Amino acid sequence: MQQAHQSVAGSGFVEPPPQEKRFTWPTAYWYLLPVALSALVFTIGPFFYTFYISFTNYHRVFRARDYDWVGLENYRRALSSGGELFPVLGWTFAFMFISTALNVFGGLILALLLNNKELHERNIYRTLLIIPWALPGILTIQVWSGLFGLSGPFNLILENMGFERVRWLMEEQPARAALLIANFWLSYPFFMTVGLAALQAIPRDLYEVADLDGAGSSQIFRDITWPFLIASVTPLLITQLAFQFNNAGLIILLTNGNPQAYPGARYGVTDTLASFSYKLINGQGNGDMGYAAAYGVFTFLIIATFTLLSSKVTNAFKEAN
Repeated sequence: MQQAHQSVAGSGFVEPPPQEKRFTWPTAYWYLLPVALSALVFTIGPFFYTFYISFTNYHRVFRARDYDWVGLENYRRALSSGGELFPVLGWTFAFMFISTALNVFGGLILALLLNNKELHERNIYRTLLIIPWALPGILTIQVWSGLFGLSGPFNLILENMGFERVRWLMEEQPARAALLIANFWLSYPFFMTVGLAALQAIPRDLYEVADLDGAGSSQIFRDITWPFLIASVTPLLITQLAFQFNNAGLIILLTNGNPQAYPGARYGVTDTLASFSYKLINGQGNGDMGYAAAYGVFTFLIIATFTLLSSKVTNAFKEAN
């Protein structure tokens, strides 16, 4: 056997390398099966069930078992002139765009500052600024609720400076400002971290060539730094818009949608579509599941349409060769 092998080697014949084992299609599907089942059970199934009950008068208290098919009645109620959809939708869009702009650009500005080599002890600053990301969100929101209280630290500082106390969570504009501030605190560490990673991934050769060509700091930022930052953040920008549109936890925990839009209204001036749907099930709606489901369908359609249009315009999810 050894002689045969030597003769083959001596004759100049080269044995082909062993072929890599490749997964067959059935094997690949087996690996994808847990993800597909999870999506079916926790996403696709609940969506179709929500879509179905939006055409019924299903009520958790009064019609939990004997509910009837009512067609488009829930959608007519939502779209009527006296409905809550359009006032709530207006603030939802405003909250989505303002929060996204603050969170993304605030995080990137901090990343640019921390990436400055002339900043002393910048590693300490990075550690301190990432702490809000490490704390539980529910705990952080409760802390902000205390800070914005009528006798909270913010009002005490304002009072010591000679200003009147602000009813942060009891009036429309202060309550909306409080939401944006707390949301920024919860969100900026993520985009700061993404921005730092993107800045450190920029090839140093580009900066060296720009220095040799005599480019100024503003020109370097415009032609090198900013394009790399935007390329890394654009896909996350779309997901951030969708997340903020559907952000209900912060609003429910901090303001619960309050203050009330007007006496007797079922929605508040800080309610978004997601938080108002929650109210319809657990609050003022007293379990009006069919009507809440219609709002859930509206939320899905708006987010899906916006995401598809944004990704088409920005080519954020386009595959590269």
